[in-house]
Amino acid sequence: MGFKAASYELGQPVGEMGNPARRGPHRRLPPDGVNEAVLALLRPKPDLSQLEGEPADVLAAAQAAVDAPDGLGTIASYVTEVALPATGTWSNPGKGGAQADIVITSPEDGVPLLFVELDNCYESAQVIAAKIDKYVRFCQRKVKDVDGKERPMWRTRWWVPDGRHGDGPHPPLLLVFNRVGPRNPNTSPAR
Repeated sequence: MGFKAASYELGQPVGEMGNPARRGPHRRLPPDGVNEAVLALLRPKPDLSQLEGEPADVLAAAQAAVDAPDGLGTIASYVTEVALPATGTWSNPGKGGAQADIVITSPEDGVPLLFVELDNCYESAQVIAAKIDKYVRFCQRKVKDVDGKERPMWRTRWWVPDGRHGDGPHPPLLLVFNRVGPRNPNTSPAR
């Protein structure tokens, strides 16, 4: 029901709203972790007039948030748990594809398309590398578009300006490490 309500408010089809964040045996990232990442990237500005009478430390933190640089896009720029099929279709993805924790489209901020993968430091560097490989397979996949021309599958869903980014090599992937689990995130890139 939440997706239907969001679909109505944002004026987008339900099928483009993504999927609910979920937890599984290899996904130790609760939905709150995805929400926190969205808020950190979005960087909403508090309304200081709503904070009258609050303690000085709350007002100082709110003022710091107002003075901080703007974030990326609006809440409509974010979709969570998006299947990126290496096989199958958008509506019925096959095995071997990625599942983006967040997809951001904010061309007004110079970010036409960004995939975000979150890790709470429970997954090994090898598991993260395997996920990156799935993103690469998806980005390299070509399909015939509605005009009959073959192009990367991701270009059939998202618009990216021609020129500097074009079709190659692929949209960027942002890895976000949240220091919750036992692994030190600073050791992952080297591995």
